[in-house]
Amino acid sequence: MAVFLANLRSEPRLAHRLLAVVFTLFAVQHLLTSLAVMELRPGLVWWRPILAMGLAPATFLHLRAMARPSKRLTPGDLIHLAGPAGLALIRMLLGDGPYLDQAIILSLAGYAGYGLIRIVPTTPAARRWKYMVCGWLFLMALADLGVMVELAGSDDLGRSRTLIVMIAGFLVFLAYFLLTSLNQTGPLSWIMTRIRRDPAGNGPVKTRLEHHMTEARPWLDPELTVARLARQLGLPQRLVSETVNDQFGVSVSRWINGWRIAEAQRLMAAEPGRPLVELMLDCGFQTRSNFNKAFKDVTAETPSAWRTRNCAPASPTAP
Repeated sequence: MAVFLANLRSEPRLAHRLLAVVFTLFAVQHLLTSLAVMELRPGLVWWRPILAMGLAPATFLHLRAMARPSKRLTPGDLIHLAGPAGLALIRMLLGDGPYLDQAIILSLAGYAGYGLIRIVPTTPAARRWKYMVCGWLFLMALADLGVMVELAGSDDLGRSRTLIVMIAGFLVFLAYFLLTSLNQTGPLSWIMTRIRRDPAGNGPVKTRLEHHMTEARPWLDPELTVARLARQLGLPQRLVSETVNDQFGVSVSRWINGWRIAEAQRLMAAEPGRPLVELMLDCGFQTRSNFNKAFKDVTAETPSAWRTRNCAPASPTAP
């Protein structure tokens, strides 16, 4: 999930990358928790509460970048590292103690409340996203509080049923989040679709689609689908499909074929005697039947009839 978010090319990029940091911290924290339960790698496990302290500020910065895309990170934002750095210093001086869990809980709850008050999104979708994320931080704080109460007077994490249920639940959620997002569906794509949508319409997405089709010529790929096209642009599949439907008035497959047919017409005009089988392969079609059907859907003529009417006489060897 972190790799997916870090490689998104769509705006707001800073918000995507900060959310990638959140998922990375979350994954590493769960790995260290698992090691702690199995009593392995104590040197690595030592960093578990320190990384947990960084989860809330990273999430807050993500929300701020989502609400204010023009806002960039500044040296002043280093103040958000004070919590993890301070906790690491105190732990080196005082050793372990219940204050570690208490500090993490306060950080999660404090940043959740601070985000609700401080961050003021400009769109309804961004506001809903803020409430969802801040609610998630509050739930994390409550879950940590439950673990702390359950393990009062004991350091055996393996005895905590709350921790086991929490880890299992979060792993299921992360798996769902990952699978749906890789397929450009699910909650992340849903919210990003609405955050990025232009109030005046889908004009910017339309422009990006046309530019990509003109410059990258992805329609030359016979296996091109709306999902693959959406991944190339870093856009949700649903947004690409809706934009093509609304702005061009056709399905995505017909729109893609339109680009291929336009190329076929250009090649036929440039090389009237070239066999149609060779030509169709150079336009992104794999079979003659699909080529003929798509060509007739777009032009109301077969390729041979169109070439006979619009181009110089075809070569005798042309099919």
